[in-house]
Amino acid sequence: MRSFFLLSAAAALTLASPVPQELDFDLVDVVETPSNVTIPTNTDELIVSYDSDAAAAAVQTSVLTGQTEIDISNSTTNSTSSSTLRRRGTCAVQASGSGPLPSPDTASAFLSYSAFASAASGAATPSGYTQAFKNLNASSNAYGYLGFTNLASYDTAKCAQKCNAISGCASFNLYYERDPSKDPGTGCENPASTTNIKCVFWGGDLTTTNANNAGQYRSSFQVVIAGSNGYVNNTIEPADGYTSPSYYGNTAIDAPVDCNGQSTFLGSKVFTGGPFDASLCAAACDAQSATNLKANKATCKFFNTYILARNNVAIGQYCNLYSQTWASSYATYKGSNSGGNKYTVSYSYGFSSSADAGTCKKPSTSTWIISSATATASSTATAQPTTAGGFINWKTFQANGANLGGWLEKEQTHDPIWWASVANLSTTPDEWTLCQTLGDQCGPTLEARYESFLNKSTIDQLASVGVNTLRIPTTYAAWVNVPGSALYHGNQQQYLKAITDYAINTYGMHIIVGLHSLPGGVNNLDIGEALMHDDFFYNTTNLNYAYAAVDSILDFIKASGNLTSWTIGPINEASDNLSGFGTSAGLSDKGAQWVADYINGVVARTAKVDSRIPVMVQDCFKGAAFWEPYFDASTNLVIDSHVYYFAAAGTYSQYVAPAVCGQAAFIAEATKFPNFIGEWSLQTMYNNSLAISDRQLIFNTQRYAWSKYVSGGSFWTAVSYSTALVDGQGTQRDYWSYTDLISAGVIKSESAFNGTAYC
Repeated sequence: MRSFFLLSAAAALTLASPVPQELDFDLVDVVETPSNVTIPTNTDELIVSYDSDAAAAAVQTSVLTGQTEIDISNSTTNSTSSSTLRRRGTCAVQASGSGPLPSPDTASAFLSYSAFASAASGAATPSGYTQAFKNLNASSNAYGYLGFTNLASYDTAKCAQKCNAISGCASFNLYYERDPSKDPGTGCENPASTTNIKCVFWGGDLTTTNANNAGQYRSSFQVVIAGSNGYVNNTIEPADGYTSPSYYGNTAIDAPVDCNGQSTFLGSKVFTGGPFDASLCAAACDAQSATNLKANKATCKFFNTYILARNNVAIGQYCNLYSQTWASSYATYKGSNSGGNKYTVSYSYGFSSSADAGTCKKPSTSTWIISSATATASSTATAQPTTAGGFINWKTFQANGANLGGWLEKEQTHDPIWWASVANLSTTPDEWTLCQTLGDQCGPTLEARYESFLNKSTIDQLASVGVNTLRIPTTYAAWVNVPGSALYHGNQQQYLKAITDYAINTYGMHIIVGLHSLPGGVNNLDIGEALMHDDFFYNTTNLNYAYAAVDSILDFIKASGNLTSWTIGPINEASDNLSGFGTSAGLSDKGAQWVADYINGVVARTAKVDSRIPVMVQDCFKGAAFWEPYFDASTNLVIDSHVYYFAAAGTYSQYVAPAVCGQAAFIAEATKFPNFIGEWSLQTMYNNSLAISDRQLIFNTQRYAWSKYVSGGSFWTAVSYSTALVDGQGTQRDYWSYTDLISAGVIKSESAFNGTAYC
């Protein structure tokens, strides 16, 4: 597929994108102000259970479908102990509290009772907490109510212990409350009082500002509060895949444009109905990355999340997403006014992905072309492989290839007009949801598109400019029927056979058949199985289904009658850390070992058919050299790297050549196995130009560099109908569709350029 590649682990340029920095008032002005929390009086304890995983899943689903205000209240449930429930009703006797009873029994005496003030003032701050306020006559009405318990004594350590045991609890408020001994009503309008010692749990920070509940009247009985202390936990739960947070307090990031004058802001979300939870913003960041990758846009590398208050009342957890990390010195935004409302920031944290989160670099202005008089031209694109019994030798083969992407593995990005004709684009972001929506019509609908998307004339057109290699992505469902999978399992092999037989028998083309998706999902992207699916990792059931798919591919190759014409690519862009996707951090060390073990299993299976059939290892953005220690030098492997410049800051179209040639030379430094550029395109981050000469120069530079330094490459993709606009001129189709580029006169056979050297 066409996921971006930030050059390499050693030569990465960085991301840039759109501009905040003001609040999204269209979003926040319509968020409802939460009702004040009422602490129940008919029980001694109520705990609100919070399921962080369920909330994060809800956020991911919402972001993938374009929502920005996300209610997570379905991830919380209330629980009370039946043994503590009290009878309610007029004059019903209520259980006595554990606190002292001031005399006289009046609200004013309660508020002035010195024992309450002494207990609050002398209370120890629990380990791991900071005191937010002390000895107030008001309780908190903060963010993310998580329940309460009545204590036997004014015990901050006990209250902290209970908070620590509650998922999402960030703070607690401990205080004395004057409550009625009977349920006030007719005949007992102002009963005698009892004193409860309340420990109330919150999912956000406590401040003197939100300590604004001074009590209320129940009939003629006055409820009041004394000795109120607030404590905030010094730490928050980490966000998986992200660094430890930076704390900004009551300010938020106000990011400037990057060093290339571009915004790195990717949008805002707001979460309501639950406690503050950084993992929600992390889930939004990951889901936004998955969405952006589908559209070939910059991914989320950094987020700033905080509690947003309107007129001093917390209304939700706000989440700003960025494609680049910004230092704490940029946390200068304190809030704004809109429509007579004042918005303020508190409890603000920033998280960076554990990957390279972006250090902006200015573009190089180095010379584009080395004159053909001072450099040696590369092999021609139509060079034939050195053979061993007719089998390809990737160390000497020069691939001039094209991907048949978006064909047997559908991608909304490259076929949006057709996609919109059969389903709703926003609710079917991947083939998985498309088939779920189409139901029984999924198979017939997809097969009709297999037939019309490309045909033998496409192969003729590719061959006319010297293409000698086809890289063909497929889903595992083309090869094996996996229970529970929504992907279509049907007649894909018939369509594949018709095209590959023609390409091999007519033009002698070499075929790389790839598994771009694996059972369970290999990278949380649409092309890995479905968005937010990554259960291929560490799941032996899914691993065995993947091997079954490999065995089916090998059976297909054996039955083709052209055993020497194939390379098998059993994995593509694997990632168990979406926040780092597109960089070396996208695949953890544990994940890399899982992938390597899988590849060794594929090699063993392939050897049983014929060890001379090469196995292609997609480098998962780790770089070719990373994989060398995992495999014996005698293994018939070729390493596949993907090089894209559309999501790398600093890649202006007019300055891309030095990056191309330098990247190719860097990849070639890994020599244990041959190297191949499995995916590349023409789009750059900025200033894309439709001028034939401009696009031709970028194309020729890359084709030349991949041939000069490594074993060639394969352009992504042969056919694209993408309508997405690019920076500069045109749409992605103008820079990604090989056949359109041929028709436009951009791509010609290498011989047409008289041996010009571009590196």
